[in-house]
Parts: sequence; structure tokens; C-alpha cells
Amino acid sequence: MMKLLKIESVKVLSYRVFQILAILYAGAFLLSVSVFPLLKLSTQFANNQDILNLKTWYYFPQIWHTFSYFAAKFNIFLAIIVIFLVGNEFSYNTFRQHVVNGLSRNELLNGKVLVILCIALANTLMVFVFGLIFGFIYSTGYSFQDVFSQIYYLGIYFVQAVGHMIAAMMFAVWLRNKTLSMVLLIIYQFILEPIIRLVLNKYVLVNIGLYFPMRIITKFIPLPDNAITEMFKANTSLNDMTKALPLWLNLALILGYCAIFYLVTKRILAKRNL
Repeated sequence: MMKLLKIESVKVLSYRVFQILAILYAGAFLLSVSVFPLLKLSTQFANNQDILNLKTWYYFPQIWHTFSYFAAKFNIFLAIIVIFLVGNEFSYNTFRQHVVNGLSRNELLNGKVLVILCIALANTLMVFVFGLIFGFIYSTGYSFQDVFSQIYYLGIYFVQAVGHMIAAMMFAVWLRNKTLSMVLLIIYQFILEPIIRLVLNKYVLVNIGLYFPMRIITKFIPLPDNAITEMFKANTSLNDMTKALPLWLNLALILGYCAIFYLVTKRILAKRNL
């Protein structure tokens, strides 16, 4: 394992595209969490009080839910990183060279999985650090239990990030072309699967779309509870943002999809010439 990690780290850390995308991911996340509490939303109700105070999302312990939710929205950057890393292996024939040098195809695949786990762990640590910083800035009157009682959302984010990247790895190994893999993943995630879910929900079975892979992966962390969430639930055209399966079922499904993506990728590598 350490041998694989050493080989991959040499290739990854010196790769300029990886550095740029990693900076873009961290910058986009930091910008979003910095600007969000400064926004002003005023919705007046019968008692003439504004209850849409966005800063409450940054109080301990809810900040772990909020920051995990925000970080997950930028996981497409992580998926693109993986596509470029895997695509380079085919573009420069390094997979083939590694096999000639004695590595098995399973080791090549497992090396990429190790990279995915390391990237997910690094981003989870980033969310943790920024969560502490912003939580201490915005929270008042908190206890030690308040600070860490919802920190399990970081674990949920970690699993979500891994799932997104393993899906991207499957696309990259299947298509062997960085640009095509990236375009097809984006089309499937943002256009094709949502259309399929919409059609099936309407004409086949209500809520069957909740079980599709990219819906499970991208919606694993629900919108944090707030007056805004209640507003979305009350609006039938927006309530898909708050629909979610039970957490344990989401976790089981995302782990199942990760296993499927891994096995499909493994079979493709085993059957094709490198």
C-alpha cells in the first residue's frame, strides 16, 4: 500500500492541473462560506419578524451540517481532478509502463482509490478547520458538546466525496479521454439523470428518482434545517431540494454504488488493453 501511495503522490502532487483545481475548489468553498452569512433575506410574516437569519447556520453545532453541505456542492471539482489523473495514465501510457515494471492491474486501480481516499480526507480536514474558525467567530454561549455534537456530518461528507470521485474514475477508465469523460459526467449528472428521474417519477413510480446514483451522491447531505428549508418544503416546485431518504438508507446505497463503480472499473481494466 505504501509503495502505491508513494508512486501516486509523486505523480499527483507535481501535476499542475491538480494544483489549479485544488486551489479552485478551496477558493470556491471559502468564498461561498464567507459571503453566505453576509446575505440579507427579509421575509416578513404576520408577527412582522424576520426569521431568515442566515448566520444561525454558522452557530455550533449546526455549522458542521452547513459546511458539509456547502463543500459537497463543489465536489464536481474533485471529480474532474480524478478524471484528469486517470486520463493522464492513458494519454501517457503510464498504466502500461507500470504493468511492464511489475504492478498488477488491480494495484493500478487500488492506487487510484488510495488517491481518492487521500483527496477526500484532505478536503474533510479543510472543512473541519474552516468549520472551527467560522463557528468560533459566529457562535456565542456554546459548550464543548455544542462544538462537536454534529461533527458526524464531516464523515457523511467524506463518504459523499469518495462516491463522487469513484464515479468519475469509472467514467475516465471507460472512455479513456479526459475531455469526453468530463463532458459526459457533467451531462449525465446535471442533465440526463435529472430528466430520467423526472420522467420516471411522473409516469412510473413516485419518488423512484431518489434511488438514482447521482441523486444519492449529490443529495446525501440534506439542506440544513432553517426557515428557508420550511419555505422550500411548502413550495411544491422547490421541495425536491429537501426530499431525502433516511440517512442509514442513503449511506447503504452510496456504499453499494461505490462498490458497483469499483467492480465495473476493475472489469474494464481487466478486459481492455492498456
